[in-house]
Amino acid sequence: MKNSEDRFRTLSGVLILVTRKTKNGDTEYLLQRRQNTGFADGMWDFSASGHVDEAEPMTKTVCREAKEEIGIEVDPQNVEFMGLFHYFRTDDEPMFLACFKVADYLGEIKIGEPDKVAELGWFSKNNLPDDTIESRRLAIDYYEKGDIFYHEYGWKNVAQLTTGNFDYRKTAS
Repeated sequence: MKNSEDRFRTLSGVLILVTRKTKNGDTEYLLQRRQNTGFADGMWDFSASGHVDEAEPMTKTVCREAKEEIGIEVDPQNVEFMGLFHYFRTDDEPMFLACFKVADYLGEIKIGEPDKVAELGWFSKNNLPDDTIESRRLAIDYYEKGDIFYHEYGWKNVAQLTTGNFDYRKTAS
């Protein structure tokens, strides 16, 4: 039997989607244009993201990363789970990314890491930029439809995944 030090460990992170309601009741999403990160630079991503620290619950990671990256205070009770990505990164390392929505927060949104974020913008579902990261567009689509999702991608060596992607949706009850 392996001891805990011998077990495989998978990186984990959070993706944070900040939302707001417009005067006419539509929902808008805050997106960031990535730069100098080595992943999808120049493309639009969720509002903020980051790696989970040791012994840190994901909701705390959401609060910490929201403060660091976009300057807002988030109460963990105002964090809503949207879904989970399990992907095989280009550097041959798998990772879990949990998606969370934040609609209630304190403070004024601003770029907290200008070396990694070129700009911020508010967009409706029907007006997402063409260069939005495809998996993020998919997560927004699921959210709009009321679905909770689990999505695998980048796994080229998994026999049952003929396309390299697996998509599971479960309608929230």
